[in-house]
Amino acid sequence: MADRALEIVSLRNPADFGLPADILGVGDKIIEVAGAEAKDQVDFHFHTSQGESVSIKVERRNGDVHDIVLPTTAVDGMEIFFEAMDFRRCRCKCPFCFVDQMPKGMRETLYVKDEDFRLSFLYGNFTTMNDMTDAELDKIIEQRNTPQWVSVHVIEESMRRFIFGRPMKRDIRETLLKLAEGDIKVHAQAVIIPGKNDEDYLRETIETLSGLHPNIVSMAVVPVGLTKYRDKLPGIRAYRDEEMGALLDLVEPYRQKCLKGPRASHFVFPSDEWYVGSGRDVPHYDAYEDFPQLDNGIGSIRSFLDEIDSDLGLHGVPTDVSDVRIVTGSLGARVFERYVFPFFIEKGIEKLPTISNVDNDFFGATVTCSGLLIGADISKSLADENLAAGTNGSSVAFIPPNCLNHEGKTIDGMDLEALSTAAGMRVVSPGESIIEAFHEFSGAAS
Repeated sequence: MADRALEIVSLRNPADFGLPADILGVGDKIIEVAGAEAKDQVDFHFHTSQGESVSIKVERRNGDVHDIVLPTTAVDGMEIFFEAMDFRRCRCKCPFCFVDQMPKGMRETLYVKDEDFRLSFLYGNFTTMNDMTDAELDKIIEQRNTPQWVSVHVIEESMRRFIFGRPMKRDIRETLLKLAEGDIKVHAQAVIIPGKNDEDYLRETIETLSGLHPNIVSMAVVPVGLTKYRDKLPGIRAYRDEEMGALLDLVEPYRQKCLKGPRASHFVFPSDEWYVGSGRDVPHYDAYEDFPQLDNGIGSIRSFLDEIDSDLGLHGVPTDVSDVRIVTGSLGARVFERYVFPFFIEKGIEKLPTISNVDNDFFGATVTCSGLLIGADISKSLADENLAAGTNGSSVAFIPPNCLNHEGKTIDGMDLEALSTAAGMRVVSPGESIIEAFHEFSGAAS
């Protein structure tokens, strides 16, 4: 029987493509494609992309099963959408897993730990590969599910058991090598815990991954992130600012060695937090190469500065944006003060916006990124600032776009209207261009 993921929920009329209108319909389920069992949408799209036509076994809503043949161009044109596919849940117990550090009562989706190579391929989700079967590795290679994004964290076996909170079912080196030799690109990450998988453990991880195969194309190094909700979790701590420079000093020789070697790539990419915490300049734009792990916080500062530069040329320089308040977390506040505001001044923005540095009371002071600010903390901070100033102060507040989900709501379910009401001032999201937003929402922008 077909996985529920292959139940059709919508499609264009088959008659528009010269086919009988009832050849496929909503509620039908795909069982086989090209003679092979179809377990999910990835199977379906892989097999229907081959040749000029494809045979499909369909289970109708009444239970009848039929074999049909469709032109592959029609399959593509019908824009068939299926039920969301079932995916594997993660069985690891990493001491820094954000899902395990969530308080009760949040949205149901915030408690889901996915561990599925299909989501890695489709959306860039990181997996551990610890529960992969040989058949699944073969499927990744056969269907060219590349790239894959893998949380390696550490190579040494006993430390891996601590990091993942369980015995290892696979040798990570053998797993990665099989994928790489199958021409699958792999992007790895190592979340680093002070006093655990750092120093010699990190050296071994870098040396192993960089020497394993050219298809292991990048390795992100990210500091551990901890919330205040850690009851019954292992006692680990976050990095202190004064420790972050030492990690950069450890990593940089490897970056230079990889750049000068056959890879001709830095290979190891520290996340932006290391540079902000240590007070160092972020690498230049070209040093991030093609920004392979931008979504992992690798190069976001440099990318943001480049976008600002481009948007200033496109939209012009607003000389006075002092009526704008930029809402951010403590990490973002340091980024603006250390990197962005000097760049604004260099480019001709004379009167700068103000920063509203919102304390993350909900998740705790150790959570510093803006994307994890909740609406209640944001609106309270803005309202308190207005009260302290005895006036509305800024005319508009910009909140980071990553505070909002696809429905335009914060983690605790507040939309922009609710935020504005609670804050006592207009709250907007600047979208993709903060410079364009300056021109649109700042009354004094010129």
